[in-house]
Amino acid sequence: MLGKAYTSVINGISAVRVKVEADVSAGFPSFDMTGNLGVAAREAKGRVRMAVKNSGFRLAPAKTVINIAPANLRKEGTHYDLAIAIALLGADGRIDTDVCEDILFIGELGLDGEVRPVKGVLPMVIDGRGRGMRRFVLPSANVSEAAYVKNVQVIGVDTLIETVEYINGIKDIMPARHKSPDSKSVKWDKDFSDIHGQTAVKRAVMVASASMHNLLIIGPPGAGKTMTAERIPAILPPLDYEQQLELSQIYSVAGLLKDGVSFMDRRPFRAPHHSITPQTMAGGGANPTPGEISLACHGVLFMDEFNLFSVQTIETLRQPLECGRIAIDRLSKRLEYPADFMLVAAMNPCKCGYYPDRTKCRCMPSDIRAYFGKLSRPVVDRIDICVQAPKIKYADMEKDGDDIYSDRYMKRKITDAVNIQRDRFKGCDYNFNSKIPSHDIGRYCRTDKGGKDLLKNVFDKFDLSARSYHKLLKVARTIADIEGSGLIREEHISEAVSYRLV
Repeated sequence: MLGKAYTSVINGISAVRVKVEADVSAGFPSFDMTGNLGVAAREAKGRVRMAVKNSGFRLAPAKTVINIAPANLRKEGTHYDLAIAIALLGADGRIDTDVCEDILFIGELGLDGEVRPVKGVLPMVIDGRGRGMRRFVLPSANVSEAAYVKNVQVIGVDTLIETVEYINGIKDIMPARHKSPDSKSVKWDKDFSDIHGQTAVKRAVMVASASMHNLLIIGPPGAGKTMTAERIPAILPPLDYEQQLELSQIYSVAGLLKDGVSFMDRRPFRAPHHSITPQTMAGGGANPTPGEISLACHGVLFMDEFNLFSVQTIETLRQPLECGRIAIDRLSKRLEYPADFMLVAAMNPCKCGYYPDRTKCRCMPSDIRAYFGKLSRPVVDRIDICVQAPKIKYADMEKDGDDIYSDRYMKRKITDAVNIQRDRFKGCDYNFNSKIPSHDIGRYCRTDKGGKDLLKNVFDKFDLSARSYHKLLKVARTIADIEGSGLIREEHISEAVSYRLV
């Protein structure tokens, strides 16, 4: 007899529905599994057999074959267990598998029949909904994240017995109530008014945040570089529902939707240590998971001591900074993860950290050049704004952070600029100045005569690349938006030039 059930296979941060087939027939007793299975999926044979037995279901000795189709997709993980058990019990006549046509089963089984939580539930539910599945039977511990998907019934179960009773109509389980995320309720406990002085840095941060421009802060130890970076997510515009959903899928696949966090409704802030490996930064691995650059998607990736990261790690930023995604090639498949983040990097001006204060700095000019030498020109070209954070003075400490650049002021200016960009790019597949493609630069970045003359002089003097020239215009466009100007003027170009790392 043939039984069947449906589950999903994770591919990047998306999922693909797969069919689990079980055949129980006369012959020498055996239990075989096929379908291009990874180690954890192959081990389901032992888990499922014991879970079925210890749940009180006695299967007659027979030749049993389990197939997870299609076979061209690699099956990794343990979330296939529940679907395998349902297909097996259907083949044995314990349940009517026709009832399961619109149900997707997700969950790992313990030897006692317990249904345990797994990673990647959110993309599985989203893909299943797109393929017409309306009910999703999954571990109770995963219900909170799945409940954010609209127009589906999420059924939480704790045991295999409970699952079978639900399918057979013996037990009624109420679907989980749909949850609606609300970014407006997100509160931050850090404010820019906590930072003494550094008015120029705060201004640069406001410009960068208004259009998700990449930012580099250079300054001596204790100047407030890290404090500044930590406060940036609080002034960024709130995530829309689609961004929240994409970010939550990334965290679901990474297994980070837990400990009270069942949905990502705020922009993330990731700060990996400079000893991180390129593989951890980019993602992938034997059981592929998103890396730091994907976990920072729609938020801030803060790289402190930027030039102390390995050259290979820094170079992994090239592709995602350019296109907002990262492709990872493996022997069996090619994965692609979203990586649309705002890079905020910080570094000292020299090895000792005190240049250009020659009363403290003893670094030779050759040492300083070597200190910056890890940053290749292609990476530098991808940084839109560079600002210097000078040593804090006593007069700044006395002011107690009393300047106009508080969270309230900066958020108001950023919100106005974001609204201007949203109206400007209506109908486009991007919504920030920083994402304007080169072919649209002339359309959206119009300058006055003074601005054009200054641009020409800057281009020739600093020998700018085409990428640097375009980024300069994009930053100037954002500054003009903050000032409420429809035309990019000379003063906007001048400020943008002051942010260039030459």
